Amino acid sequence: MGIVEGLLSGFLQAVSLDVFPYLFVGAVFGLLIGVIPGLSGHFAMAMIIPFLYSMDPAPGIAFLLGAHSTVAQGGGLTAIFFSTPGTGQNAATLLDGPPMRDKGLGAMAAGAALTACFLGATFGAVALALLLPVLQRIVLFFGPPEIFVLALLALTFVAVLGKEDIVRSLIAALAGLLLAMIGLDNVTNTERFTFGWLELHDGLELVPVILGLFAVAEMFELWVKGGSLSGPQTKMLSTRETQKQIFQGIITAFRHWWLILRCSSIGAAMGLIPGLGSAPAAFVAYGHAKQSSKTPEEFGKGNIEGVIGSEAANDAVEGGALASTIAFGVPGSSSMAILLGALFILGVETGPNMLTYHVDVIFVMIFTIIIGNFIGMVGGMFLVNPLSRATGLRASILVPVLLVIVFTGAFAVQRSFFDIGIALLFGVIGYLMKVLGYSRAALLIGFVLGFTVEKNLYLAVQLSGPDFIFNPIPLTLASITVVFLAYNVWTIIRDRGQSKTTRAEQQE
Repeated sequence: MGIVEGLLSGFLQAVSLDVFPYLFVGAVFGLLIGVIPGLSGHFAMAMIIPFLYSMDPAPGIAFLLGAHSTVAQGGGLTAIFFSTPGTGQNAATLLDGPPMRDKGLGAMAAGAALTACFLGATFGAVALALLLPVLQRIVLFFGPPEIFVLALLALTFVAVLGKEDIVRSLIAALAGLLLAMIGLDNVTNTERFTFGWLELHDGLELVPVILGLFAVAEMFELWVKGGSLSGPQTKMLSTRETQKQIFQGIITAFRHWWLILRCSSIGAAMGLIPGLGSAPAAFVAYGHAKQSSKTPEEFGKGNIEGVIGSEAANDAVEGGALASTIAFGVPGSSSMAILLGALFILGVETGPNMLTYHVDVIFVMIFTIIIGNFIGMVGGMFLVNPLSRATGLRASILVPVLLVIVFTGAFAVQRSFFDIGIALLFGVIGYLMKVLGYSRAALLIGFVLGFTVEKNLYLAVQLSGPDFIFNPIPLTLASITVVFLAYNVWTIIRDRGQSKTTRAEQQE
């Protein structure tokens, strides 16, 4: 299927009556989830996964990506009004969003943030569309040896570039690979780590694992913290004043179109690198906005350019992240790992097959991101006040309700109480990992990539022998992996040495 034909087909599917209702509901759901602190895009995607088993690819993708695309918009509202980022990717918005609120310009910051998210997401989606001709050629050079080494590189990037400790993140990634080996071996049909449980012969189901790691773990944390989700309440503006300021923010964002374009480029480029994610991209874009501003001294005190730059970047990341996921089947973030698992459930194969025969599915994703963010922008304009009040719900009320929904979703996949137990087990594991600083994203990506790593390693050895690693592309990727890992290990050792020297000097 050609690109032009795929573009037209993807657009018609996205706006059809069979797909658009799911896109709309998903976008509204993501906005609601994003505005509640602690419930991230992972939670929104995990809650939708169980519904995909009975859906066709286009509606399923629109439902899932529609929810994911608007989470950052909801999170930006919470960051501005309550000084609490709804998601980690909105952390950079805390630098200038709350100060604007304190000046009485919170709704204006919200309008600018919603618009910047929409424009940034549109830029990232367009960048993905423009990359398709290049990806269609590059992907032809990637066979089993290249995919195997690329998957290891992605795991290294996720472990090293995450906010958690590098050693603990690498342990989590390797643990994910081990978890993927549970069940019958694909080649020898030998049982591995089943412990005599018949339910484990087919391996761990993706849905209860995702629900446990992210949804149940977040509920445990909310229950432990208790109290109100939003913390100290902030005085709300009247509805009329809120809408007036939001439109002012929208106009201001369009006036800074050149800043949005630059920061969106930063986000899209960083999205191509596995493991970086939205939060680092937002902070890099914020730094660029401050550096290029005519009034850098106002940053941190309520400068709307800081809100616009960070919010544009954190949504533009998704276009770049989708590119590596679609082309190579290698997710660059935990969100993309969930998306990859969802594509498996929907029967959609990534890689050369998708880029050649299912270009329309890619454009469904692209238009879902654009339309979903537009819905989020419009919805956010009119729902600032009610969505803000939703954060005042006590955890003691919210947690039991959401846990019932989560366990129902885990049970619905195979109508098995065993899966509820798996979700609960991984909920405990996910909560402990979060408390102890282990990367849940690395564990999930290792688990999702486990089948890819094992299959492609076996095929690489069969096709090229044990020395396949010395082929040009695998050798280059392996060298990048080793150098990147060695540099970061050396940086840690150097910093620890400097820290010991500083402490010794202070004691003297």
